Amino acid sequence: MGTKNMAAAMGTAVLLYLVLSGRLSVEDAEERRLLKEATRQQTIQQKEKKKKNKHNKDKPKPKDNRTVKWPDKAPVHFGQTVGVAARTVRYTWKETLGKWTLGEIAFGIKYFMKQQGNLQHEFTEGKSVQLGHEVRDELVFLLRHLKLCMYFSKKPYKVFMEHGRYRNDDVLVKKCKARLMRPSFTVVRDADTKCFLLLIRGAISLQERLTAATGAAVPFHHVVMHEGVVTDVVLGHAHCGMVVAARWIAKYAVPALTDAIRQHPDYNVKIIGHSMGAGIASILTYMLREHKELSSCTCIAFAPAACMTWELAESGKDFITTLVNRTDLVPAFSKVSAAQLRAEVTVSSWLSDLRDQIQHTRFLNLVNRSVAFMRSHVPFVSHPHSKVVDADMLVKPNEDLKEEGTHATEQKKHHCLSCFPCMVLRHPSPTPTNSASSNPASAPQVALHNNNTVITESELISNNSALIADLIAGCSGSALPDTESDSESESELEIIRETKEPESSKTQLEFLADANLDVSTEGPQLFPPGRIMHMVVLPMPERDPALEVGSAVNEEELVNVYETPREFYSKIRLARSMIRDHYMPRYIKTLQILIDKFAKPGQEEIL
Repeated sequence: MGTKNMAAAMGTAVLLYLVLSGRLSVEDAEERRLLKEATRQQTIQQKEKKKKNKHNKDKPKPKDNRTVKWPDKAPVHFGQTVGVAARTVRYTWKETLGKWTLGEIAFGIKYFMKQQGNLQHEFTEGKSVQLGHEVRDELVFLLRHLKLCMYFSKKPYKVFMEHGRYRNDDVLVKKCKARLMRPSFTVVRDADTKCFLLLIRGAISLQERLTAATGAAVPFHHVVMHEGVVTDVVLGHAHCGMVVAARWIAKYAVPALTDAIRQHPDYNVKIIGHSMGAGIASILTYMLREHKELSSCTCIAFAPAACMTWELAESGKDFITTLVNRTDLVPAFSKVSAAQLRAEVTVSSWLSDLRDQIQHTRFLNLVNRSVAFMRSHVPFVSHPHSKVVDADMLVKPNEDLKEEGTHATEQKKHHCLSCFPCMVLRHPSPTPTNSASSNPASAPQVALHNNNTVITESELISNNSALIADLIAGCSGSALPDTESDSESESELEIIRETKEPESSKTQLEFLADANLDVSTEGPQLFPPGRIMHMVVLPMPERDPALEVGSAVNEEELVNVYETPREFYSKIRLARSMIRDHYMPRYIKTLQILIDKFAKPGQEEIL
């Protein structure tokens, strides 16, 4: 009995163990399965994450199209000065030698200037208003302040004070040492005219020239105040370096002028400058007029740079007087007008003119023959892998000319400008277009005799500017031939230019489109500020030999002053004296001629 009970108890225990162990094993297996599944999912996620990171790493990062802002304050320490100066140098290089080739600068501008002729008469046409005797007093006033500006800019400060008969207590602010975006200026009290004069020097030192070269257009707005109440806001853009310089001057000038006006309420404030100083003076005038105490200040700008957009310049007609002398280049010089000039120089035939000069100049002819001889006999000079650039390498072979041309052995032709490879035009090469121009009659045509095709010049420009250089410089007349037979053998490919002039109704935008230069990407057009008075010197009229005896034409009779519209200064007009006419002595000379011309009998001449 005891054995039976013991066996039953053992069986029950074994059965209970089996049951319990089975349940535990099932639970453990489930846990292991879940843990294994979680580990597998985590491993998959890690692999996908690594794969995604690797894909993002290999993928090129998108370029940041945001432009770096130009500084809005003058640099304080040496590091900021170096950074701004380096960026200004890069900007200047990009806008000058980065776009203009050596040939365009050395020969293209000179040829286009000769082709353009004297354009002074344009300032007397259209909406220009000729001024006469009624402005003589104003011209005398301008001459006096121009001389003050010249003495401050060119002479020691002591000489300037002696010329203006100023005392030490008349000087309110004096900053004679210029820095980058911190020009030289002074504020003096002029008891004779009851004015506080703020004189700003132009670009004379290296730092001031760098300030003038910082020509990027930055946003600039003018708040119009009337009796302390805002009446209007003029939006626009202005010259970056001049805006920063004007803000720096305002930091010192506003407190001094405000205190001086409170002490002398019957005094006026006049801001005067020449060249870059005139541009800074005009921008500073907008800033000072936003202060209630200085809301009546005015500006005299001699030869100002193009420094602000149209709306801003027009809004200053009541308080800014701009004076321009003869063929002065600076008031019309801006980034957009320079791009337009380059378009005009590009489509001109300056390369053909240069080729003629080489042919008729013994020295250049000798150099051309020598270089052509070396290139034909020295292998590495014309080798495609040589470091010396060959003009023939710059032009890809035309497949159409190869297919239609003869398969005979062609002799290598050395072009007339083969020794000047750096003069090849640098322009973007868009996709070629086979369609002719919309107005083929208004554009010169080029005939290629070997395939009897006619291509307009504007189409050539749009196809490949380097091809134009090769065709004009080389194919129209290869290396100067020694004999007539050589000349005839190399006349298979020549350029025939029709003498048709472009239609007068052709707009400027169409002209720039033909030149394949998008001027709209150059930024906003800048203009000289305020009311513009232009001293124009007309060409000497031809004298009649029958009336020449006893009569003479004086230089004064050819000088007139006009109030000119602003649109005249959106274009650069080249002239031989366009740099000389910018200097202050030339301004003084022309002003003196006008004052003497408008003088009434009995009035003394101003020396």
